[in-house]
Amino acid sequence: MISSHIPTTIIIQEAQQYHSQLDIFLFLVEASEYYPSFHEWYFNKVVPDIQDGNRKIISEIRDGKIAGIAILKDSIEEKKICTLRISPDFQNRGIGVRLFKKSFEILQTNKPFLTVSEEKLPEFQKIFDYFNFELTSIADGMYRHGKKEYVFNNSSNMELL
Repeated sequence: MISSHIPTTIIIQEAQQYHSQLDIFLFLVEASEYYPSFHEWYFNKVVPDIQDGNRKIISEIRDGKIAGIAILKDSIEEKKICTLRISPDFQNRGIGVRLFKKSFEILQTNKPFLTVSEEKLPEFQKIFDYFNFELTSIADGMYRHGKKEYVFNNSSNMELL
């Protein structure tokens, strides 16, 4: 159980004692429905990149539970929100806005690169509009055959795959 003196927003690198990498993975595992290689990506890219300082994980804790998590890629080449999920028990309470704002602060940009699956776009459209994110392209089959991935804030026209 998490003690009550823990700040509500924590950066995992500074707070490894609060959640394990497995706890974070289990919180985010539903993403594998939309991103079939999520498991490999998380353990083979995210975990090593955290140790190297190229990725950061931030979380929002409420009532001793993980309420939301964002995984950020913070490299010279890319400022990206890779994953953001809010627990259904904590949705519509401003946690997403808090995680986006903290992400902007860490990434030092108000327009980070991100993509979202066609099924999840309606859930995110309101917050994307709130932050004036720019839809820069739509990629067919980027992660799954026959499914669209909506690309936002890709100002560098970087390779998407």
